[in-house]
Amino acid sequence: MAKHSVQQEEAYYGKVAAGKLFPLWKMPPQQPEPKPRAVPYVWRWDSVVELLDEAGRMDHTIDQGGERRALIMINPGFEGPFAGTTPSIAAAMQMIKPGEVANAHRHSMAAIRFILRGSGATTVVNGEKVTMEEGDLVLTPQMVWHDHTNPMAQDLYWLDALDAPLVFYLNANFYNFYYEDVQPETVPENHTADTLGGGLLRNQYAPPRERSLSLIYKWKDTYAALHSATEAEGSPFDGTIFEYTNPLDAGHTLPGMSCFIQRLRPGEHTEAHRHTTSVVYHAYQGQGSIIINGQRLDWARGDTFVVPSWAWHEHVNGSYSEEAVLFSVSDLPVIEAMDLYKVEEGSRQEVAGVIEGSR
Repeated sequence: MAKHSVQQEEAYYGKVAAGKLFPLWKMPPQQPEPKPRAVPYVWRWDSVVELLDEAGRMDHTIDQGGERRALIMINPGFEGPFAGTTPSIAAAMQMIKPGEVANAHRHSMAAIRFILRGSGATTVVNGEKVTMEEGDLVLTPQMVWHDHTNPMAQDLYWLDALDAPLVFYLNANFYNFYYEDVQPETVPENHTADTLGGGLLRNQYAPPRERSLSLIYKWKDTYAALHSATEAEGSPFDGTIFEYTNPLDAGHTLPGMSCFIQRLRPGEHTEAHRHTTSVVYHAYQGQGSIIINGQRLDWARGDTFVVPSWAWHEHVNGSYSEEAVLFSVSDLPVIEAMDLYKVEEGSRQEVAGVIEGSR
């Protein structure tokens, strides 16, 4: 094999680069397991709400699309305005003030809304109105018209999650405004839920046309399910946990994201595990900790925190008298569709440090 001079090699690699090529043999060694850029982090309720309320006092934000008053939670491991909370999910806190209307639009990113504080605001999805109350989960599938109105006297806050980072990465993002601020109501309120018979029955003559449904999961039903499980039916890693399933096929909540609700009994401390899905958690009730790769992250009601993929984590309910409830959203449907889901079980970790998060 002929030996090339340093100048010849440099000239060769210059030609490779000019041809928009990259030599495989120059790639860094493959890692034996995932090394996510996302990092564990927590966004504190008080600090986020304070900033949302301040935005609500800034009139000019409305002229810039501020009727959707949302603050996106950017993972510190990422950069840029289109970065997300995880590689595939962008979570945000949103607030709508009394009398406000968030005008109608649609996009190819699917969205979920988990209602945190306040009740009585409405959302219209493809002509169907639903009234939102605390603890409800509302789905906005891909490319459905949706708008929000708050006719009540108090502010209303919810957690948004969209599969936007993945959709933008795939260059599959579409976006349209409706020709009016508010779309007409063309079907009876809660029509989709009513025709599904609470998930147990389906209208045989006029079944839903799409798998992705504009559903609302009511908190009273969710909470009842959490308390229906016996201790023996709980997970050693997540306590009592339920997935918000699609009632047509018992599949995941949406094609790109699935949502979960879990209950930690007073004083419960789970075992550790890790998986190839990334998860955004919101502390809906109680207070406690999650230990992530040996670092303790303390949370209280209203806090939102992220667990990157392939990170060891275990849950701790910090109260011996009150239960804790966590809502979460993950990219499980995408990971499973690509046959990349892997889970590993472990035991409780030693705590070597603390994750502080926002203040």
